[in-house]
Amino acid sequence: MLKTVSSVANALGALNYQGTWNASTNTPTLASGVGTQGDYYVVSVSGATDLDGITNWGVGDWAAFNGSVWQRVEGGADGNFVNLDVTGTTTLNGATLATGDLEVSAGGLSLDKSDNAAVTVKRGGTTVAMLGDTGSGNAGDLLLWNSSGGLTTNITGRAVDSYINSGGGLAIATTTASGFKLRVSGTAKIENDLTVTGDVIIATSGNGIDFSATAGTGTSELFDDYEEGDWTPTLQATDGAFNSVTYDTLTGGKYTKIGNVVHIQCYMRTDALDNTVGRSGDVVIEGLPFASVTASTGINGHSAFSVGITSAFAGENPSMSFVGGGGQTGMQLMYQTAADGNTSNLKPSDLGTGVNSNIVLISGTYTSA
Repeated sequence: MLKTVSSVANALGALNYQGTWNASTNTPTLASGVGTQGDYYVVSVSGATDLDGITNWGVGDWAAFNGSVWQRVEGGADGNFVNLDVTGTTTLNGATLATGDLEVSAGGLSLDKSDNAAVTVKRGGTTVAMLGDTGSGNAGDLLLWNSSGGLTTNITGRAVDSYINSGGGLAIATTTASGFKLRVSGTAKIENDLTVTGDVIIATSGNGIDFSATAGTGTSELFDDYEEGDWTPTLQATDGAFNSVTYDTLTGGKYTKIGNVVHIQCYMRTDALDNTVGRSGDVVIEGLPFASVTASTGINGHSAFSVGITSAFAGENPSMSFVGGGGQTGMQLMYQTAADGNTSNLKPSDLGTGVNSNIVLISGTYTSA
């Protein structure tokens, strides 16, 4: 208990002021258990000199001898307590606490309720946090609210249950389809495995998963694109479209894009082809899902495809195909002549015009722009 001057005087009798005492250097020298009853000193410099087990001396405190031991009488402008016991409800409403922070330099801030009920934190009379048994089943939970009942960060008016559980994990859930945003200032680091039950969404084009921490000499280690889809193959000549082409319902294409590498599959069969417009260029299958790489020469500029099945052409059947560089969106059809083994480009005159003609199955991989 904090001793008042009157209570000390009643216990010691007459008080005799002996001057000031430096509790840091013990000047003048005082010793435990040694003194004259009623003598007291006023602390001029705070310190930790041990007098009969007391070491927390603050400026303005009194060191008073009761005939057996020295006692400390709180007398400074600032409280200097070892333990502060409060009975009942205590309200701290001074200017310092109202405008500043409550700081605990060491040991932390301990809030304990003997009935194991949750400790609530309020602002302006409204609960903003709850520590303890928050109803989620763990006595060590931390539950946060805003004025609408949800998590305070980037959520407005959504029903959100968010808490840091006793095992150290962060659990956030929302009951609405609009979801929530969890933002981290700076770089977010996950030091253990990350298990995701939904999708990982890269919201900004050009960003992705960076593998630069792994060994390698590549020009880029950013995985920034993956896509699957359909594409529609169409027959035409390099000098223009045919008068008309009717395709069988089986005609179609699939693709998978990983980074800038595109793998395509294509099956095409025509039911009618009208070439009365008189095209004379080379035959190509247009409609690739992505334009080819902008380089037009060397290994970066050309990609070969595998021709699996060909039949029902009027002239030569294509046996090979490729896409050139320079941003092309079509693959050229070619065949190998039996006489000399050289390759030639397929011409419109090689195409059949009847039902179930120009059957071709192609698959392959090329580099997109």
